[in-house]
Amino acid sequence: MRRIHYMTLVAVIAFSLCPGGFAQELKITMGLSPYQVAQCNAEGKGLILCSGTWSGSNGPLSVRILKEDVPLEDWRVAGAAENGQWLAIIDTLPAGGPYTVAVRIADTITSVDGVLAGDLWILAGQSNMQGVGNMLEVEPPHPLVNMLAMNGVWRPAQEPLHILAESPDTVHGTFNSEEERQAAIENAKNGPKGAGLGMAFASEMVRRTGRPVGLICTAHGGTSMEQWNPAGREAGGTSLYGSMYAQVQRAGGMVRGALWYQGESDANPEAAAVFREKFEGFIAAMRRDFENPDLPFYYVQIGRFVNPGADPAFWNRIQEIQRACEPSIPRTGLVPAIDLELDDAIHVGTASLKRLGKRLANLAERDLYGGTVQSGPRPGEITFQDTPYGKQARVKFTGVNGRLTAVGRPAGFTLSSGPDGPPISCVYRVELPADAPDTAVLWLQSVPENPHLWYGRGFDPCVNITDEADMAVPVFGPIPMNPAQ
Repeated sequence: MRRIHYMTLVAVIAFSLCPGGFAQELKITMGLSPYQVAQCNAEGKGLILCSGTWSGSNGPLSVRILKEDVPLEDWRVAGAAENGQWLAIIDTLPAGGPYTVAVRIADTITSVDGVLAGDLWILAGQSNMQGVGNMLEVEPPHPLVNMLAMNGVWRPAQEPLHILAESPDTVHGTFNSEEERQAAIENAKNGPKGAGLGMAFASEMVRRTGRPVGLICTAHGGTSMEQWNPAGREAGGTSLYGSMYAQVQRAGGMVRGALWYQGESDANPEAAAVFREKFEGFIAAMRRDFENPDLPFYYVQIGRFVNPGADPAFWNRIQEIQRACEPSIPRTGLVPAIDLELDDAIHVGTASLKRLGKRLANLAERDLYGGTVQSGPRPGEITFQDTPYGKQARVKFTGVNGRLTAVGRPAGFTLSSGPDGPPISCVYRVELPADAPDTAVLWLQSVPENPHLWYGRGFDPCVNITDEADMAVPVFGPIPMNPAQ
């Protein structure tokens, strides 16, 4: 037999006690909805600003929070009704849930189920964030992970997260009819592609922190930094930035941080020349517009692209700019994708997206919850050494968790003569010595004039070096080397 919900029963009783059986009407119109995730403050309390309409006389508004039909608190005043409108601030939601949030004016009660309190994360960028992984063995739903879908409605999170056709914003698509839109939505829900990294990240964060996660979906495939221009904030749904900004406002205006995966569309001469300026400006604008100068911003360095015959120079340029931005912009972190498998020529595969989500979770846990995982290997000092067996270049890395590791033969390093010279085949062996866990030893057949070191050069390099926390070595280069040492 179907169990009657506690608050439904209370509402029925309240209705029956009204003179003549005519209940006064209490509606929630903004700020509180089923499956919503409220961002917690520093004290671990979720905050919700909500409002609605009321057909009765002016007076106080009270709220009460329940979990599994058990009240966590007595009714308490949280707002007031005046001239047919009411406004309330709910600021006592403990991190966790799901909760029923009940709102009462006089003897009339309405309630919302499935509310969580935890951390909100923006998902933004282009296709690898939108999700184009094969819909095979996707990250399963989690009871403490909900999503603000692209239609602005909260619901339990499941792949695919981003369904562009659901969005009313024209920047995400236009349709000739509602039937055409619904057909596009169904195709996206039931198609072979659509897995992303957001679910894996969220599930991992819940596992590590116990706090629910809300994912705010805003990504759109094939988009450039110029299309994410913060100048479009006031343009609303005709702009990617404006659409993202509006989504965050629907979610309450506060977020824990942002996840970003973009750059492929800027790997060309014109866009690469201004990529760093636009990227840094984008981060600064988000921190300003969301009123958080320390907003955590974690991003993915673009990975592989099977693109035979094309020049990879600007692809590598974007990767190097992304690497260089990490130490120069506070409260940011980069995770590489260069070592991951693809599901097509350019999109990270579903199994690898799960690894990528965990890499991002390592950074978020480190900065926000005292996690011990470091950033992962970053190139540091390079020295040369002559041995009885040949010449070595020793590359010492910072940020290594445990030791450097590789499945099979360590690979990925090349040298060039000058910063723009072609790759030179002179590295014949790479070792990860047991007595130097943060160092890769490159055995060199020769050293070119004006040597520069690269890792992961090209569109589709063979690279496989990570550390014991599965944090990968990023693409880097050209880094000048000094063989006179």
